[in-house]
Amino acid sequence: MRTSRATRAAERRGRGRSVAPALFASLGTLVALIACAVPGPLGATGHATDATSVPALAQAPEWIALGHWRRGPAGRGWESLADQPDFFLAPDGKHDPAAELAATLAAFRAPPETRVRLDLHPQCAFPARFAWLVQALGDAGRDLPRVPCPTLAAWRSDLGPVAGVSLIFPEAFMNNPASMFGHTLLRLDRAPPDTAEDRRDLLAYAVNFAADTGDDGGALFAAKGLTGVYPGTFSLWPYYEKVRQYGDWESRDIWEYRLALTPDEIERLLLHVFELRQVRFDYFFFDENCSYQLLGLLEVARPGLALRDRFHGWAIPADTVRAVLDETSLAAEPDWRPSAATRIAARARTLPPRARRLAGELAAGGIAPDDPALASFPDTERASLLLLAYDLVRLRAKAETADADRPRSLALLRARQRTGVRGDPAPGARRPAVSPDAGHRPARVRIGAGVRDERAFLELRARPAFHDLLDPPGGYLRGAEIDFLDVALRLYPGHGDVDLHALTLLEIVSLAPRDALFRPISWRVRTGLTSRLAPRANGGFGDAWFWDLSGGAGLTAALGDRALAYAFAEAQAETSPRLSPAVAVGPGASAGLLVGGAEDRWRTHLRARAVHLPLGDAHSAFTLAFEQTLRLGPDLALELRLAGERDFGRSWLETGVFLRRWF
Repeated sequence: MRTSRATRAAERRGRGRSVAPALFASLGTLVALIACAVPGPLGATGHATDATSVPALAQAPEWIALGHWRRGPAGRGWESLADQPDFFLAPDGKHDPAAELAATLAAFRAPPETRVRLDLHPQCAFPARFAWLVQALGDAGRDLPRVPCPTLAAWRSDLGPVAGVSLIFPEAFMNNPASMFGHTLLRLDRAPPDTAEDRRDLLAYAVNFAADTGDDGGALFAAKGLTGVYPGTFSLWPYYEKVRQYGDWESRDIWEYRLALTPDEIERLLLHVFELRQVRFDYFFFDENCSYQLLGLLEVARPGLALRDRFHGWAIPADTVRAVLDETSLAAEPDWRPSAATRIAARARTLPPRARRLAGELAAGGIAPDDPALASFPDTERASLLLLAYDLVRLRAKAETADADRPRSLALLRARQRTGVRGDPAPGARRPAVSPDAGHRPARVRIGAGVRDERAFLELRARPAFHDLLDPPGGYLRGAEIDFLDVALRLYPGHGDVDLHALTLLEIVSLAPRDALFRPISWRVRTGLTSRLAPRANGGFGDAWFWDLSGGAGLTAALGDRALAYAFAEAQAETSPRLSPAVAVGPGASAGLLVGGAEDRWRTHLRARAVHLPLGDAHSAFTLAFEQTLRLGPDLALELRLAGERDFGRSWLETGVFLRRWF
C-alpha cells in the first residue's frame, strides 16, 4: 500500500480558488437568471438564489472539473479545454462557468422531448452534471424533474460491473514519436484486487484519450502535433485489445496501478466518460496530451485533486503517474504485464544458442516441427523451444496474414503436446527492479567544475526533460535517451564572462539490442548549439558557436543484463560564423560501451566518434570520452567526465566533476 503518498492530498485540496472580480460585478444578473430559469422549489428554498451560494456553486471544484475549465493567463478569466461547441449549453459556456451553470439548470427543467448533443435530453447528455447538481442543490435538487435515459442505461449495462479503476502505463515506444515518453489510460476493473476473478480485467473496458492523426507522418505529423491541429477524443476499448496493441504489436511492458477510489468516485467518473463521448479536445504532444487529459477525469472523480495544476508547458506520462500516486493511494501493489517480446526474451535465455536458432527457423517456416534436428533435445528443452517458436509466430503475425499463420501455430502446439511435458518448463519473465513511478524525476540540474584546454571553468546545466544514457536506468526503457532543451552555461574565471556552452534542442538515442530472434535497428538523432574550439580569422584558437544536425543508424549488442555495446554509421551537417563557407557536411561513425543496470550505483559510458566533413569548410573531428556516474541517492549522483577531442588539426583535453540533481 502506498497510503503515505496520500498525505499531501488534503493540503492540495485545501487550496481555495479566488472568485473573479467580473463574477461579482454580474452577481445580480446571474441571480436573476437562475431564479427565472429554475422556478418553484429552487427559487423558493433560497438554496441557489442566495447571494453567497450562487458564486460558490459556479466556482465549486466539482463544477470546474466537469467543464474542464482552466484559468487563463495570469489567472484571469476561464477557458475550457473542451473544444466541442455542443458540449456547452450557454453561448459563451467555454469561457464562463457561471453562464454555463445557469444554462444547464434551465436545460435540466426542459420538457422531455427536448434534445441537445447526440440527440439526447440535457439530463441524459450530461448525467454527471445532473447527479452533482441534484446533490449540491439539496432540497431544490431533489425536486428537479427526472427524465428517463435509455441510452445511458444501455451504455452502463454494456460496461458491466465496475469495482475499481486502474491507471495503466505502457512504457515508451521509440518507433513512434508520439509514444516516446510512454502512454497512460484508465482501466475499469471488473473485480476487486486479490480475488479469483482478478484476471477477468482483460475483458474489462479501458478509457483511452488519443489523437486522430490519419495517415500523417514525418514533418507534417510533428507540426500538427505541436500546434494542436489534431482532434483528441476519449473512447472505450476492450482492455485485451489495448494489451494486444501495446504489449504484443509494439512490445511495450505495461504497468497497472489500481487506484483506491470509492464507489461514489467511480460512478462520477463513469458518468463523465459518458458525457465526453465524441467531445473534441485539441491535442498537443507536449502538454494537452493523453496523460494530461486523463488527469481531468480523475479530478472529476475526486474534486479538489488539482492534478493538472502541477503541469505547465509539458506533461510527461511517467510524471503524471507520479502525480496521481502522490495525491491518491493504491488499492494494491502495481502489477507488471510483460510484453510478448519480454516474455520471448526470458524464455530464449533458458535455451542454448542452437535451440534459439532452431526456434527462429521454426517460426519462419524454414523447418517443420517434426524436423529430426529437434529430436536431440531433452523433452523439456524441446517443449520450451516449440513454445518459443509459437510465441514468435504470434508476435510477428499481422492481421492480414493471421489465417496463413494459423496452420503453423497449430502444428507447433501439437508438436509441443507430443513432448509429454505438462505446464511451462521455463520460468517467467523477471519483474523489473524499479517501476516507472520510482524512477528518477525527468527534470535535472547539474553543477560542477572542470578544465578545458588548460582553462578552468564552472558549469551550470539544466534540462526540463527527460532521460539520458548516464541517468539511472530504473523505471526507464533500457538503452533509450530523450534529452530536450538541455542548456549549459559556463563561467571561465580567467575572463569572468558567462558563456552559453551548449543548447541541445533535442537528442534521441535508441540502443535496441539484436540477437538471434530480434533484429531491430538502433538509431540516434541530435540537433543543437555547442561551443567548440575553432580557428580565429586573425590566428589562434578560441570558442565559437556551431549549430549541428546529426544522426545515424547502427547495431547494438547486449552483453548480459548490465552492458550494451553499439556502433553507428552517421552523417552530420553544421554551420558557424567561423566556417568559410559557413557550412560543412560529411559522414561519420561512432561506437560505445554502456555499463550499469537498474540496481547498480555505478554507470559508465565509454564512447568514441569520428566525423569527416569534406563538403563546405572541410575538416575532421574526433572525440574519445569516458563518463561515469555514482548514484548518491534516489535523485542525486556524482559525475566524472574525461574527454579528448581533436578538431581543425588541434587537440585538447577536458575533465570535469559534476553533481547531478533530478527533480
